[in-house]
Amino acid sequence: MDKGPVLLFRGIVLRLLPAVILTAGFGCSSLPLAREPARRSLRILNPSGKAVRLTRVGGGTVDLGRAQRIELVLEADRYVVDDGAVKCPAPLLEDVVAEDQALTLVLGDDVAAPEGYVYVPGGPALVGDVLGVGAPDERPARVVDIEPFFLAERETTNAEFAAFLNAVGRCDETWIDLDGPKCRIERSGEGRFRTDAPDEPVVTVSLPGALAYCAWRTSVTGSVHRLPTEEEWEKAARGPSSSTYAYGDVYTADAANQESGVLMRTARFPATGWGFFDLTGNAFEWTSSEYAPGLQVLRGGSYVLDGPYLRNSFRMWYRPLVQADDMGFRVLREIR
Repeated sequence: MDKGPVLLFRGIVLRLLPAVILTAGFGCSSLPLAREPARRSLRILNPSGKAVRLTRVGGGTVDLGRAQRIELVLEADRYVVDDGAVKCPAPLLEDVVAEDQALTLVLGDDVAAPEGYVYVPGGPALVGDVLGVGAPDERPARVVDIEPFFLAERETTNAEFAAFLNAVGRCDETWIDLDGPKCRIERSGEGRFRTDAPDEPVVTVSLPGALAYCAWRTSVTGSVHRLPTEEEWEKAARGPSSSTYAYGDVYTADAANQESGVLMRTARFPATGWGFFDLTGNAFEWTSSEYAPGLQVLRGGSYVLDGPYLRNSFRMWYRPLVQADDMGFRVLREIR
């Protein structure tokens, strides 16, 4: 039977069939291999017929055309599917995708994010430690399916939280520690709240304080604002390449506010692949996920930590009422 033409593109071997593409693997070598590389199946559903490109993280890129259904068999690895509007992660790893299953990615309509937010596409997301260096609560690593959402490109700032306090006209003592040494929000003699560090992330905020801010944003805009789940947070942080840190796979001290001992203004360091700032370092971020009864998950690490404690899969947990010097939050806006 004719199996169709074979193409070699930047080390990527493709065998093309009508409306279906099968790959024999990215890259080749004349050296003997200890064992045949593991392969996994990727299914791309493309109802709008977009021009699709596939990139192997750290490897080559190939055009896959505009077929509405694309079936691939690839060497197990991390891939990125690009439909021209958004780059979607395809974590096709041996230990997280079963051999008899296909990782399915549905390319949706183009979505414009509101100002100050980044669109995170729906679909598969890598969650957990795949390096074998994390804590037991980071394992097993797995792939979960996430609905699309908008997430704030920056951590909530002092200016934004002060505006919330002024709008509601009060500050519950459980929300934020106004007397904390790192808190840069104060109440003036006239009873108004102000800050001398408007662009720094608000810290010493408890979980109730973060939830109160989200509820206020919901009431003001009519769109649901909330904290992300830890799986949503990790998908945003890993980005299209499913990376170890928000900025990449290799720990780089000057790539984010890490180990500095000093809180810094938001967006001081370069944006991630999707356009986020400070998902690694600066301030820990509350999530909506419970670690255990009476304990809540925070993600992202902070300015006092280094290396393994800043990985995207690292899970910190505290009591909801804790108001620490390196704890802040970031807001998710639901797509409706």
